Amino acid sequence: MFQNVLAIHSACSCGKKHPLLTKECVVSKEAALAMRDYIAANNFRRPLIVADENTVVFAENLLARFPAAKAVVDGHAHATEVYVAEVESVIDAEKPDVLIACGSGSVHDITRYCAKEKGLPFLSYPTAASVDGFVSGVAAMTWHGQKLTFPSVPPLACFADPEVFSSAPERLTASGVGDVLGKWVSLFDWRVGQILTGEPVCEEIFALEAEAVSEAADAVRSRSVMSREAYTEKIMNALLISGLTIQLNETSRPASGAEHHLSHLWEMHRINEKNDGLHGEQVAVGMLAAVRRYDAELSKGIDYEKLASPDLAKTMCREDLLPVFRELTDGILRENLPDGTLASSSLAKIRVTGDTDERIRRAAEEVPKPEEIEALLHAAGTPTSPADIGLDDSPEFIEKSLRYAPYVRNRLTLLKALTAAKKL
Repeated sequence: MFQNVLAIHSACSCGKKHPLLTKECVVSKEAALAMRDYIAANNFRRPLIVADENTVVFAENLLARFPAAKAVVDGHAHATEVYVAEVESVIDAEKPDVLIACGSGSVHDITRYCAKEKGLPFLSYPTAASVDGFVSGVAAMTWHGQKLTFPSVPPLACFADPEVFSSAPERLTASGVGDVLGKWVSLFDWRVGQILTGEPVCEEIFALEAEAVSEAADAVRSRSVMSREAYTEKIMNALLISGLTIQLNETSRPASGAEHHLSHLWEMHRINEKNDGLHGEQVAVGMLAAVRRYDAELSKGIDYEKLASPDLAKTMCREDLLPVFRELTDGILRENLPDGTLASSSLAKIRVTGDTDERIRRAAEEVPKPEEIEALLHAAGTPTSPADIGLDDSPEFIEKSLRYAPYVRNRLTLLKALTAAKKL
């Protein structure tokens, strides 16, 4: 599918020039040697490998093939300002000319953020098929407690060794399945944005993401007759393609909708004290919650008159948000009202026409039913309920999550529109 990515970059039918910095994706047992040759061919003299305590063993394997400095963060490190500062201090001391992210999601987000801040290129060496962010151009960070997405830089190239990433704990691969299957909701919400607000959708990028999801789902269905390495490679390929759609689209829109907003809310610990889930596990649980809500709302019929006329003052009410978001409330309001006015809310752009319901229902037909998704997640070993990841499993908690998750981003989703309509 990487050839399809290059084709969209070179000449897309939408007429837009889609940027693509990652021109090489090597998924091979010779990935480390390919990285060595790439470094030499591009005259990089001072590489710095960024790893954590769990992936430093793979960093040592790379060091056996070419000289480099290394920065090692805690094995439980998340992408926060704390670990960014640690890595940037090593960068300042070592003065590298290229960074290498050797790890999974958090290591890559830390590395790409540092690369952007320091004006450095970076290379990707994923050690688990756990997330889709290896080749994306955005960094999902928890910054002073608020979950934010920062524009960053994609890697120049990605080198993934199936022997390495298939040796990761199976829980990480199962998390990757959750992340990529969550795109069913992401794509649906993107289409809803187009239907309700005229938001542009590149059909080729949309189709590429949908194909990645389909291939991952097929891999899960065939898992019992595949080797672990072959299965994990299928999941990794889907994750890489998903990350490249983010790069082509210049935003995470193809790969992040209501399911990610739920995950982000739980990571911010606004309505939950603990959270034991990995990113893709949270996305999987969020996906099921969103699909169930969408399925229920479409079954009973959406009130489009309310959907088209949200009370923005009531929706963006500080007094309503403060008990949940507390010290993050001002940041949440800035996210939802980027220029400080209600008109800058994504909800202000909603317009309903005579065929809106038909178009939304047609888009929903592309999303499997909740029970089918749940069966696939079970087959992959991915959590399906809040209790599976240490969250409250009560209907009240789910309802509260669905109510406040849309505020995590200004991005329009059907969940955000429904939430605003219910406040009328």
